[in-house]
Amino acid sequence: MSGGSEDNDNFLCLTKVNYAKSQIAKSTLRSTRVLSPIDFLYIRIEKHINPSKLYTFDPKNLKLRRASTMASKFSGRFSMEDAIERIVNDLETQTPMSESALKDLQTLLDHTLKTNDPIDIEDFYEGLSSRNLSPTSLINSIASTMDSSPSSVSLLASKVYLSLLLTPNSPVFTLFTPMAFLSLLRSIRQGFKAPSSVSPDESGSNSQGKKKRGRVRKGGRNVRDGENESEFDVRILFIVLDRLKLVLSLVHLGRFPDCLKSLVQTIAEIAVKAVDLCGNSGIYGRFCELCNQILSEVLKSEHGDQGISAVEVLKSLTPLILLVKSPARTLSLEFVVNRMMRLAIESNDIKKAVLNFPKYIVQKAPEKAEPRAAAVEAIVEIVKFMDFEDQNEFASYVVKMSQGKAHLRLLAVDLIPALMMSLKDPFGWDSNVEVESSWGLSCLELLIQRCSDATAGIRARALTNLAQLVGFFSGNDKSKSVLKKFMGFDSVGNDVSDKPGSVMNSILKKRCMDEKAAVRKAALLVISKLASLSDSAPDEDFLKTLGMACSDPLVSIRKAAISALSEAFRIFTEGSVVKEWLHSIPRLITDNESSIQEECENLFLELVLNRISRSGSSNLLNHASEDNSNGKAAALEMKMELLYPQGVLGILREICDGEVTPWVKKICTNLGKKKNSSLRLSLHFKRSLSRPNLCG
Repeated sequence: MSGGSEDNDNFLCLTKVNYAKSQIAKSTLRSTRVLSPIDFLYIRIEKHINPSKLYTFDPKNLKLRRASTMASKFSGRFSMEDAIERIVNDLETQTPMSESALKDLQTLLDHTLKTNDPIDIEDFYEGLSSRNLSPTSLINSIASTMDSSPSSVSLLASKVYLSLLLTPNSPVFTLFTPMAFLSLLRSIRQGFKAPSSVSPDESGSNSQGKKKRGRVRKGGRNVRDGENESEFDVRILFIVLDRLKLVLSLVHLGRFPDCLKSLVQTIAEIAVKAVDLCGNSGIYGRFCELCNQILSEVLKSEHGDQGISAVEVLKSLTPLILLVKSPARTLSLEFVVNRMMRLAIESNDIKKAVLNFPKYIVQKAPEKAEPRAAAVEAIVEIVKFMDFEDQNEFASYVVKMSQGKAHLRLLAVDLIPALMMSLKDPFGWDSNVEVESSWGLSCLELLIQRCSDATAGIRARALTNLAQLVGFFSGNDKSKSVLKKFMGFDSVGNDVSDKPGSVMNSILKKRCMDEKAAVRKAALLVISKLASLSDSAPDEDFLKTLGMACSDPLVSIRKAAISALSEAFRIFTEGSVVKEWLHSIPRLITDNESSIQEECENLFLELVLNRISRSGSSNLLNHASEDNSNGKAAALEMKMELLYPQGVLGILREICDGEVTPWVKKICTNLGKKKNSSLRLSLHFKRSLSRPNLCG
């Protein structure tokens, strides 16, 4: 044997390996020091496969498991050749490929990828060539299988196609074709489709001829009995997507723009369909991570112009971002904010696309409330990560939007408070920008203009958002001073011709009398918020407008008017405010809405009785009644001015008004029936009002 050639050794190994395996299994090498022919054969086999390995020819070191392993390798080699033969025969006889042929080919490819040894796949290509079959015909057959087979077989074909591209020394430029790649993407989309639901008339357990309900397979997908989908396993989708990510490092899609566009659209579609397939679970999170990795790969310069790729990605993600309460929306927004923003630092092309993305969302934003709110939230999240200059530019764009069509004006009105409350330094204090030139002040002025919009819905929305902004900025002294100075909030209800506030006051008066209830309610809400910023009480005309609103036919308007007028009474003690409140609010104790009656009682207790109680007026009321009976009216007047805190005397005077007293007595009666701390005070106050000398 030692004198034979290398070829003879190989032939001997191949023909006698099975015999060697059985003989070694029976031998006991421990009892001899001489190598048997079978032992020598095993060593020659091992030396042929691993020539660099050092061997000791001690029989004691020849383990049975080594012989069994070598025999298995050659046995596998023979089965691999059989598989190649079956695959080639299948390609010759039919198109698309059969499932069994695909499984054989996938086994061959998995072995090649695992060992990183191309010998088997090279033998496969040689087998194709011997039958006059080209790699192109193989790819066409696989593509046909991806297009026309059930999902489980189609995805298997997709896995085979991607594995072919990933094998060592793979002829990538021959195997990759745009048509096959598009077929691959269609197969993936089909794999993520949710199964059709069973109609109610098919679910009866006693009905004959009905289809049975599908069995739930791993991953949450339903499949029906009798369908070819029964072997579907969601794990193959992970494998396909993972290998697709690897293939993108070999194939540059810059030369195939249609493939790149379809790939991005497919990934966006997966993000939505995977929710139905997996639910909001950890499996969905893994799919999202794979989608993010694929999109990140697409944005690399190897795949062409990064600006064009970024635009395609952002356009495909826009419908997902505009979804309401969907995990796919979170995935898309996080990808833009976390990954694309980071890539924009290194690529000006990507940065330009990201900076224009909020404007694109504006154009695609729906008019319905919830999707519009989703668009506003997404825009703000993206703008938050921009530089101050870019934020300023977008704010200018929002101002221009307000001059456009109705849906753009409405979106601009919603964007303004979101931007001003989310972004830093809207008035430019930290950027050495004059407040008059800041984007925040421009947005405020725009919001006031929209309060007089021709569309009632926009008027109401602008007023509501203005009230929200006033409440937000009133908590900061610096921003509060800006509101008072530039918006004229220090003179609510008083016309000051040289201040913007005069325009605002005029608008509020008109809006309180608006034909649309939503507008009236929003205007009253603004007045309620502005009261805390004002340095002086509203004028009488303004107060009368609020008083009239307290008698509005709509309950919601009456409640808003009560809140606005009571806020003014809570802050200001001027006689005009006291008079209007006592003539407008107590009479609502007879309102047909019980909640308004209760609110009337609570406000009277807070703003009238508690004030009088804090001034110690119980004793003073008795004293006033006695002194008045003795005819000392002038002295009593002076004494009461000194003893009563500011405002309380005005309250007592107005309560004595004949139009007010009956309502006050009824309120006191209702409060007296309640078991609380106001019982004694309300009853005592009622008895005091019943004395004719008190108000005489």
